[in-house]
Amino acid sequence: MPISHLDRARLDRGAEHLNRLGARATAEFLAELSATIGGGPAIMRLLAEYQTRLNPVLLQSAGGHRFPSRRPRAVPAELRQAAG
Repeated sequence: MPISHLDRARLDRGAEHLNRLGARATAEFLAELSATIGGGPAIMRLLAEYQTRLNPVLLQSAGGHRFPSRRPRAVPAELRQAAG
């Protein structure tokens, strides 16, 4: 399912905040998300996939642990419409 530019930016900022809170807050967020949407098995599968597929040392050395720098861009049409 596609996600709007605005929602993607909100998701990125939320993930950054959650990361700063630490592992326990992240685990509690995932548990609450699972309970709310009933997606426990799917979340556990994705978590296992990330654990086997992604190496934290390699990810960090490639800069994949950070979001790309935020360069100024034109305001997407959906934001212009929402503001106007």
